[in-house]
Amino acid sequence: MKNFNIGIDVCKDTLDFCMLEKDSRRKLQQGVIANKEKEILTWLKNLDKENVVVALEHTGHYGALLSWLLEEQLFTYYLINPLDLQRSLGLQRGKSDVVDAYRIADYIITSHHKLSPFKLPCESLRKLKALMTARERYVKMSVQIQNSLKAEMILSEKVALKQLIKLEQKQLKFIKNTIQDLEKQMMEIVKSSQDLNTTYTKI
Repeated sequence: MKNFNIGIDVCKDTLDFCMLEKDSRRKLQQGVIANKEKEILTWLKNLDKENVVVALEHTGHYGALLSWLLEEQLFTYYLINPLDLQRSLGLQRGKSDVVDAYRIADYIITSHHKLSPFKLPCESLRKLKALMTARERYVKMSVQIQNSLKAEMILSEKVALKQLIKLEQKQLKFIKNTIQDLEKQMMEIVKSSQDLNTTYTKI
C-alpha cells in the first residue's frame, strides 16, 4: 500500500506539486519545478516510487513530458479528467496552482477506489518520446530564427535585408505550424491510450 499522494498542477512552463500523507491528509511537501526533462528527473529521483502515487489533470501536451517520465521511471500515476475534478463535491478550482495541486492530491485519496492507474502502451510510449524530441528541436529552431529576425530588423535600418527577413519569416511560420502539429499528435496519443470517460470503474 502506498502511503503518500502527490497532486500536480501542470502548466506550460512549471509543475506545482503537493504531497499529502494518505491516512492523515497532512501536507508534507509542496513546491514548483520547471516543466523540463532534467528538472523533473531530478525531482522524481528524490521520491520513493514504491510508496508514492502521483496524479495530474489531463491537460494536453503540457503534461506529456511528465507522463512519459513517470512511465519511464515506473511510477504509479493517474491521469485525471478535468470534468471529474470539477464535478467532485467541494472541489473547485483554487486561487493558485499550489491550491489546485493540493486538491488533486486530496481528490485521489477520496476517490482512489474509483480510479485506475494510467499506462501508456509501449508503442505509444516510444512514439510520444520521438514526438517530444522533435518538438524540442523545432522549438530551439524557432527561438534561433526569432533572435535572428530581431537582429536583422535592427540591421535593416542601414542594410537592405527585406528579402532575407521575408524568407526567415516564412521559415518561422512553417516551424510554428510544425510545432502545433507535433503537439496535436502528442495529445492524440495520450487520448487514445485511455478513454478518460472510463477512468472511473463501475462500483
